[in-house]
Amino acid sequence: MNKILLTLTFILVFSSTQAQELQTVELLPPNSKNISDLSFLKEELQGKDLVMLGEMTHMYANIFEMKARIVKYLHQNLGFNTIAIESPMYDIWKMNQKGFNPDEFKESIWGVWSQSETFQKLINYIDQNNISVIGFDSQFIDTNAFIENFYDYCERNKIPIKVDEDDLGIIIEGVIESSTIEEEDIDYRTYENELQRILKAITKLESNETNYYWNQFIKSLIAGSQNAFYNTTEYLTTDFGNKNHNIRDTQMADNLLTYIARNPDEKIIVWADNIHIMNDNSSITKPVSKDFISMGNHIHESLKNKAYSLATIHANDSLFDTGTRRWEATPVQEGSFEAQLKKLQIPYIFISSNQPAMRQPYESRLLDFIDFTSVRLDQLHDGYIFLKDALIPSQQSTISSENPKLNLVNEEEAERTETGKTLLLKGQIKDKETDAEIPFATLILEEQEIYRVADENGFFELPVTKHSLKNASVSISSMGFEEATIDLKELKSTTYLTPQFQELAEVVVTGFLSPWAVLKKAVLSKKSNHPTAPFNFYRYGQVFISKNDTTQLDLELITKEYDHGYLAPYVITQRVEQVKWNKNEMPKVYKNSAQFFSYRQNAIRYANILHKRKYKKFNLAFVQSTEPEDEGLYIISFQTERNKWNYTNRGYPTSYSGRVYIKKGSFAIVKVVENWETKMNKEEIEKFTYKGNSDSQNMISYTIKEENTCVYEDIENTGKYYATHYFNRTYKESKSNEGNTTYSIFQLNSKLFDFELNEVEEIEYYQYNNKKENSLFRVEYDNDFWNNFYNNKLSSLNE
Repeated sequence: MNKILLTLTFILVFSSTQAQELQTVELLPPNSKNISDLSFLKEELQGKDLVMLGEMTHMYANIFEMKARIVKYLHQNLGFNTIAIESPMYDIWKMNQKGFNPDEFKESIWGVWSQSETFQKLINYIDQNNISVIGFDSQFIDTNAFIENFYDYCERNKIPIKVDEDDLGIIIEGVIESSTIEEEDIDYRTYENELQRILKAITKLESNETNYYWNQFIKSLIAGSQNAFYNTTEYLTTDFGNKNHNIRDTQMADNLLTYIARNPDEKIIVWADNIHIMNDNSSITKPVSKDFISMGNHIHESLKNKAYSLATIHANDSLFDTGTRRWEATPVQEGSFEAQLKKLQIPYIFISSNQPAMRQPYESRLLDFIDFTSVRLDQLHDGYIFLKDALIPSQQSTISSENPKLNLVNEEEAERTETGKTLLLKGQIKDKETDAEIPFATLILEEQEIYRVADENGFFELPVTKHSLKNASVSISSMGFEEATIDLKELKSTTYLTPQFQELAEVVVTGFLSPWAVLKKAVLSKKSNHPTAPFNFYRYGQVFISKNDTTQLDLELITKEYDHGYLAPYVITQRVEQVKWNKNEMPKVYKNSAQFFSYRQNAIRYANILHKRKYKKFNLAFVQSTEPEDEGLYIISFQTERNKWNYTNRGYPTSYSGRVYIKKGSFAIVKVVENWETKMNKEEIEKFTYKGNSDSQNMISYTIKEENTCVYEDIENTGKYYATHYFNRTYKESKSNEGNTTYSIFQLNSKLFDFELNEVEEIEYYQYNNKKENSLFRVEYDNDFWNNFYNNKLSSLNE
C-alpha cells in the first residue's frame, strides 16, 4: 500500500513513566477526493452497525470535511445507509414526509451546519445517493409548526387538552425557543402532568409510524421542559454539564435507540458533538463533569460492541468567539495529548483507542473548549481523528428633527466641568407635564459623532469642545415624547420633554373596543393584511458604528433581497449590488450584509407583542398622538413585566415597551416602535453575558438602549402592507474595574424600494463564504451609480 496513504507513526513516550508507544495512521487532507486512506476503518469497524462521528464546537470547516469523507467511505465500502444528525427529530421527520429535499433539509437542521458551504457538499452527496436522514435531537426548530401540528394530532386522535391551549402554547414556546418555563398562567407541575397524560394516551393508540414519532416528540418536549425547569444554573464552555444536565442526552439516546429497534436492518452514521458520543466517562474525576452521562453512555451500554465512537480533536491555540467576532487565546497545555500529537508535525492523524498506549490517563481538552482534564481517552471514545489546525469557514467576509425648540422651564445653566480641551455638560431630563425623571433618554450630537444615554434617573453627561459649545446643538429624544433640538449654549441643568401621546379612555377612541380587542384583530389579520408569498425588494442600507465617539464603520450599500413572506420563519437572503465604504476601521470584522440586515428587523415576523398568543399577556393602553399623520389609526402602547426571551427577545433582563399603529377599518399594522432599556450590574453581567468574553469579565456596569422602528405601506393599493423603512439603533455603555467608560453605537437605517411580487428570484443563503451573494466585497465601487442614486432615487425614498 502507498506509504503516503497509510503510515504508521511512532510517538515517543509521553513521560518517563509511560513505556508504551502510540500507533497512529496518517490521513490525507479533509478536502481530498481519495478515500482509500480510510481503508483501516474496515477492520476497525468490523461488526459495527452504528458509528458516531463527533466534533468540537460545531464550527470548523475542515473537521466537517474530514467527517464527510468518512461518511462517504462508510457508505461506499461498509454499507452504511442512514445518517442520524444532531438536529431535531421532529423537523427532519416533517421534511421526510414529503421526501428528501436539500433546501428543506437545511431548514430542518441547526445553522452551524446548514449555513456551511462545506456541509452543503455532504447534503448534495446525500441527495445524489438516496441516503436516509433522520434527526435524534430532543429540541425543535419550527416552534409554531410543531405546536399547531401537536394540537391537530391530539384533535384527530380525540385526545383532549385540559388546560388553556394558548397558555400551554406559550409555555411550550418558552421551552423550545429559550429553555425557560413560563409559570405565570400554568404552574409547572400542572403543565408537565398534562403532557404526561397526553403521552400516556398516545401509548394506547395503534402502533404505527406516526404514533411512534409523536410519542418520541412528546417525550422530547417533556425532556426539554424538565431541563428548563430543573437546570437553573447555566453552563457554557467550562464544565459542560453536571448530573442534572443529562436529560437532553438521555432523551436523544432514547430517540436513537427506539429508532434502531424499529429499523434493525439499517446501518447508521451519527453526526454529533464529541461530548454527546462519549462511551464511558468513569475515569473523569473533575467535579461536575464526572457526573455527566452522555447519549453515548446509554448507546454503549445498550448496543455493546455494535456501536463505535469516533471523536475529532485539534491543537488550535485560539478559539473564535462568534459573538465578539474575535479570537480568544486557548493555549495548548504542554505535555497534553494534543501537544504531543502536534509535535509530530503531521497535519491529519487517526489514533485507535484499541492499543496499550491509550490505556492510561492523558491531559486533554476533549471535555472543554479551553481547560484540560485528565481522562482515560480509550474509555471516552473508540478512536480519534486529530487535525493539527482546525479551520473555521471563510467568513463572508443622519438624524434631523423638525420639532421646535422646547420652552425650557428651568433657566439654570447646565453644569460645566472643564477637563483640558473638553467641557463636560451635566444635567437631567424630565417630563414637562409631570416633572418625573425620564430614564434612558437619548442625546445625540450628530456632527460631533457623540451619542449618550441618560441614566435610570434621567441624568446625563455630554463631553463637548469649547468650539462645539458655541456652534453645535443636541437632539434629545425618548419614546413617547416629542424630540427636542437644543443649542448647547442654551442647554439647562434640567431639560423638559413634552409628551407626544396622551392615554385615552377606551370608549372614546374605539366605541367599546378594548386595546386587546383591537390588537387581537390586527394579529389575526396579519395573513390578509401583510405579504405571505415570497417577493423581492431592493434595500438602501446605511450602517454606522462608533466607539468612544470615533467612527469605526460608515457604510452604504444596495442589496437585492428575497423574502419568503412575513409569516415564514426563514431569514431574508441578500445579494450585494453596490457598496460605498465611507469609513472602515474594522476590515476583518464585517464582511457580509447578513451581519447587519436580517429578518429580525421586521416586527410582524418576530415581535412577541404581535404574537397570536402572547399579546394578551402585555399591558396595553390606547394613546392619542399629536402628529397629523397618525389620524385614522389606533395607537396602542405596550409594556411587559415578563422579563424573559419569549417576551422581550433579549437574553438578559430588560425593560421592553413600545407602540403599535393599526389602521382603522382593515386593522392593518402600519408601524411598530420597540424600545429596550437595560442596566446590568457586575453580578448580572457575569450571569447573562458570554463567560469567555474578556471584555465582559472586566465590566462592573453595562447599559444598553435599543430602539427599533418598522414602517409598513400599501405599496400597490391592494391592501397588503409591506415594510418600507427599518431603523435600529443600539447604544452600549460599559464601565470597567479600572474606572474606564466605553461608549459604542450600532445604527442601521434601511429604505426598501422597487418591490418585485411576480417574477420572484430566490437568492440562496450563504453566511460563511466571501465569494457568494452577500459578500461586501462582491462588487467594486461605482461612482456614477451613486451620483445617480443620490440625485434621483434617494430623494424619493426620503419623502
